[in-house]
Amino acid sequence: MENLFDKYGGVETMRELIKEFYAQVYARPELKTYFAGTDLGDQIQHQCKFFAYAMGKPAAEYKDEWLKRGHTNRKISETHYFKVAELLRRALLDAGVENEDVKDIMIAVASKRAHIVNL
Repeated sequence: MENLFDKYGGVETMRELIKEFYAQVYARPELKTYFAGTDLGDQIQHQCKFFAYAMGKPAAEYKDEWLKRGHTNRKISETHYFKVAELLRRALLDAGVENEDVKDIMIAVASKRAHIVNL
């Protein structure tokens, strides 16, 4: 079976989806503050790796310690985590990702919540 990352267009398509996702995040001041001092280009690259993992790309690796290190001291609340997760879900749906595939991706994302939320 084809993995979801490749099914929906691979790196180039995911990069555009991630750019749109961050446009939505940055449009919300309470979420944008989490990215102060973060290079957006680097962040998009990191997210492409995470999307590859979350979308089942074989050999895609995204270590828990990377997530933990990247979110340490950011004081991310459950409320803000869920707001960002909802923006991601909407971005996936708006990009034409099928409902069942969105569900699978969001399950993968939720499995990493403990490494992101730290408030």
